[in-house]
Amino acid sequence: MPIEIESVRVLEGPNIHYPQGGVAARLSAGDDIRDELARAIKTWAQSVGLIIGYLRLKAAPAGDRVAIDVSYTCNHPGLGAGLLSGAVADLEAAERGDEDYSHDDALFDLRRRRMREDPTLPLLQLRAEAQGRDLPTLAVGDGTLQIGTGARSWRFDPSGLSLGMSVSPPWAEIGNAPLVAVGGRGARAAAERIAAALGQTVANVAAVPAGGFDAIRGSMLDQSAEAIVVALDDQATLQRGLPFNRCLVGVVLGLDGLPEDEALAAGLPALVADVKGAALLLSTDRRSAALAQRTAAAVISLAPGQPPASAHGAPQAPAASPLVAATIAAVQELLDESVAG
Repeated sequence: MPIEIESVRVLEGPNIHYPQGGVAARLSAGDDIRDELARAIKTWAQSVGLIIGYLRLKAAPAGDRVAIDVSYTCNHPGLGAGLLSGAVADLEAAERGDEDYSHDDALFDLRRRRMREDPTLPLLQLRAEAQGRDLPTLAVGDGTLQIGTGARSWRFDPSGLSLGMSVSPPWAEIGNAPLVAVGGRGARAAAERIAAALGQTVANVAAVPAGGFDAIRGSMLDQSAEAIVVALDDQATLQRGLPFNRCLVGVVLGLDGLPEDEALAAGLPALVADVKGAALLLSTDRRSAALAQRTAAAVISLAPGQPPASAHGAPQAPAASPLVAATIAAVQELLDESVAG
């Protein structure tokens, strides 16, 4: 019976499966082909020169067929989806005994694409230096790259690196604009309230109240933004992952009642909240409150009509960061209004 690839998601950032980019797909087959599929995926990855990790395959009956969920991390997620197609094509050819089948054209095409997308050694070293400083390296779209986000970012043209020219980023001046990410029911209203509150003290707040991947990435590339506030779109997050690896404040509101995958996507801001920042969780929501056990950030529990509290229930001391304190106050104000009204 033919193997069908029912869906493929190219995940470009932290997602509900992994804290880094990768691929997630659902297949349908006549039999449980997990072992064969795993071997084929690994063979293609090695042949193409892609780095994959944490390969997971789960199978479940689906009528007279078997549903197989596949996921793995990959250094080039877009190409990682291509190798899955190649692996499936190989298995189908073997099943039908097609002696004329050859995967060479598809394999060489992926290799060529990988070679084009692989950074040169100097650029790879530069990206590693930026990553070590917790700074993202983002493609601007005009051929230039940006290190850092918002008003503290720095741009350069990488084309000279392949010609032996050097690039010397002013590391002491590069940083990330504070990012507040909000997920869960009521995320848009909360993001708008937070952006308005931060706008009282920050000259330019880039607000994305309906945050798809590209819209959020655009706010990070805005070199006039001194702070960024985004509300996640659950479906967009499921399809592509987060466009950032870390946020200063992760706010997670209502998750109970959401479908499982959407709840996982909406809860991601807490999981990527910086240890120097905070995760704001709704204590009256079971799923939101449970994220306190999975974040490295300081946890602030919020509830309508109650003062903000630390994860251990003690009254919350004034936040060290004025931005974090303003975010807590804005969300608490919105929650209090929900019961007062």
